[in-house]
Amino acid sequence: EIAESFSELRGNKPIYAVAYAEPVNVSLLVYLGADLVDNLMAIAKAYHGIYYMGDTELKIEKISEFPCGCEFCRRQKLNEVDREEILRIVAGHNTEQLRMEVQKCRILIEEEKLRNYVEAKVKLNPELTALLRFSDFEYSACFPRFRRSTCYFNSQESLNRFEVKYFLNRVVECYRPKTSALLLLPCTAKKPYLLSQTHRIIRSAVNVNVNEIIISSPLVVPREFELIYPAVNYDTPVTGYWSDDEVAFVSGWLSRLLERGKFEKIVAHVEGGYRKVVERTLKDYDVVFTSEGNILDPSSLKKLKKELEGYKKYDLFNEMFSHAFRYQFGFEVEGFVRGKYPQIELQNKERVARFDLRYGNLDIYSPFAMELLKKGDYCIKIAEFEPTTTIFSAGVESADQKIRPNDVVVFYNSTYYGVGIARMHGREMVEAKKGIAVEIRRKYRF
Repeated sequence: EIAESFSELRGNKPIYAVAYAEPVNVSLLVYLGADLVDNLMAIAKAYHGIYYMGDTELKIEKISEFPCGCEFCRRQKLNEVDREEILRIVAGHNTEQLRMEVQKCRILIEEEKLRNYVEAKVKLNPELTALLRFSDFEYSACFPRFRRSTCYFNSQESLNRFEVKYFLNRVVECYRPKTSALLLLPCTAKKPYLLSQTHRIIRSAVNVNVNEIIISSPLVVPREFELIYPAVNYDTPVTGYWSDDEVAFVSGWLSRLLERGKFEKIVAHVEGGYRKVVERTLKDYDVVFTSEGNILDPSSLKKLKKELEGYKKYDLFNEMFSHAFRYQFGFEVEGFVRGKYPQIELQNKERVARFDLRYGNLDIYSPFAMELLKKGDYCIKIAEFEPTTTIFSAGVESADQKIRPNDVVVFYNSTYYGVGIARMHGREMVEAKKGIAVEIRRKYRF
C-alpha cells in the first residue's frame, strides 16, 4: 500500500511522509518520492527510551554513557542528569541522526547514487526490502535511462531495478544481429569490455568478425550495446559462484537475444558459471565450447581462432551507432565512423553524433537534431526567447511525453533550436511552475 500510494501521489506537488521517517528508512522514502519528512518518529522513539546510533537502536537503560559526540550528547554524563533531561537530549540526538541521513540523501541524489545506497540499506529490515521490491514493479517516467554514476549490482534486488529491466527489454527490441555465427564471452571488470585486457588478448589472437554477446549478471550485453548505460558503467561482485536465480535470470534474457538472430553456429568461449548459463540456455543447440581450462590459454585461443575463421569483415563500430540510435531514439541514420574507440563519432559531411561515455548514450549535433524536429521525437517547444545556458520549466510550452531525466533532447522556437539534456521528464516540464527543465549543450539558428 505504501509503494502504491507513492506511485499515485508522485507528480509536481510535494509529498509529505508524516511521522514515519527514521535513519534506517528515510533513504527509501526519498527514493520512493517523499519530498518532506519530519522528526516526529525520532522524538517519539526518544521518549520511549530508544537512542539512534546510525541504523541501530539502543535502549537508554542499557547504555552507561552517550556514545555520540554530537552537540546534544557531548560532555553529558548519564549519572549527572535526571530522566527528563536525558529524554530531551536523546530527542535532540535522534533528530540530528535523522538530519544527517537526510543530508546524505541530498548528496546521493546529486551524485545519482541513491539507488545503490538504498539497496544496501533495506537489507537491515525485511519490511523495507519488501517495500523496495514492490516499488520495483513500477515503470515510472521519472526514472532516467542514462546516468553518470556507476550501477552496483550487489543484491537480489538489483535484478529488478529500473536500469536493468529497461536496458534488457530495450536491447531485445533493438538488437539486429547480422552474422550467421555468434560468439559468447564472459564479462570483464573493466568497462567498456573492448578496453579490458581479457578481451584485447582475445581479439589480438583471433579475428572476430561475428556477432558477440557478453554474459554478466544481471546484464546480458550484445557487443553493439557495450557503450550504452548501464553496460558501460556497472560493477558486480565476482565470486565464481552463480546462484540458481542468477543463472535462470541471465539464461532467460540470453535466450530472448538468441531468438533475434539466425545463427547457424554458436561458439562459447566461457568457463565456470558462465558455462553453466550457456549450457542451460542452449541445451537444445549444438554449441562449440572452445575454452580448455582458461579462456586465455594458448590452446583455448587456438581453438577459438579455428572456429571463427572464414567470416567476412563485420563493421562493429558502425553497428554500434546503428544500435545506439535505435535504442535511444527509435530510428537510425547513415554515416561513417571516425575516431579511436571508445571516443568515436558518426559523421555525414559534418558531425552527427558521438558516444558520451559519462552518461552512456549518444550526444547529437545539428543534422540529427533536425531529424528529430521533423519527427517531433524528444522535442521541447519553448517560448519566444533566446536561450543561453538553461531553460526553466516556465519557458516550456510543450514537451514530448517520452522524455525522461538525462535524455538528450532538442528544444526549439521560431528562431532557435538546439541540443540539451533534460532535467525533468516531459510531463513535469509542462506542469511544473519552476525548476530547470533543460541544460543547454549547443544552440543553432534556423
